[in-house]
Amino acid sequence: MARLRPHDLLRLGPGQVDFVRRGFQTEPREVRDQLERSALTFLDGFNRELSIPAAGPLDLGPIEPARRGFAAEGAAMAAGMLDRLRFAGRPRRLVRLFGEHAEKYEYLLHVGVGWTMAKLRCPMPRRPGDDNGLTRWLAYDGWGFCRAFFARPAALARWSAHPGSCDDVCAIRYQGYGRSIWFRDCGQPGLIANRIARLPARHRADVWSGVGLAAAYAGAVDAATYPRLAAAAARERPALAQGAAFAAEAHRRAGHLPAHLPGAVRALTGADVDEASGWTWEARAGLDRPSAGPADFQTWRQRIQRQAARVG
Repeated sequence: MARLRPHDLLRLGPGQVDFVRRGFQTEPREVRDQLERSALTFLDGFNRELSIPAAGPLDLGPIEPARRGFAAEGAAMAAGMLDRLRFAGRPRRLVRLFGEHAEKYEYLLHVGVGWTMAKLRCPMPRRPGDDNGLTRWLAYDGWGFCRAFFARPAALARWSAHPGSCDDVCAIRYQGYGRSIWFRDCGQPGLIANRIARLPARHRADVWSGVGLAAAYAGAVDAATYPRLAAAAARERPALAQGAAFAAEAHRRAGHLPAHLPGAVRALTGADVDEASGWTWEARAGLDRPSAGPADFQTWRQRIQRQAARVG
């Protein structure tokens, strides 16, 4: 009998993201199918990273271009876990993975690191030679997504009853929560808006930004859904637009614009893909430095939201 490697014990099966098993909304069926495919691509990336030597390389070529970011995100989670657990000697997988794929998938890789933090309850790692302190805070978006996506009802309810004050890191986690409910509520604007209305008022903009990011990045819905989503966001539409701008930049940087993206970005931001992605760079002025903290990340988001408000 073949001996199992520690890596094999970490492999994730498709049942982990089955909408019925997770208790998610399952209609419209075609939306569920598309969102589950994206989630399965995340698992594919995770398992691919587990299967290769620490020195890599990770080949994303066999994966359909529109979903390679999900695979990169999953791979970063696996790399972070293997580095943290030291199954492969000294930590080095994240360094290698960022060196290979950050040019196209920087946002997604940082988000994947957040999954490691959520699963292993560990602090954010600092990679040798990492000189970008701003985008690394996207890891807390990944943390929030992971915790909310896999939450049972009691744990999910705690997001709606968050007591006391909340720091900037907490706010980024709520953006990740927002991304998760695009999947949980199967892209249905009415259900999403009702869920957000039950959250603490101070976090609703954070959550709408996550919804916008997931809606524009993952898509899966028909074109008519995006104007309804924008209307449902109401006064928080600038936050929704900020998330969509993040998605526009993530896809633009990857070099492939999926068919749904131009219409989604136009409906959610009032701008085209190039303009919306440009907001993310304009808003980074003075913030891109190694010492950037979560407050700088919040400033980045707020600047984009102000730009979106002017256009909208």
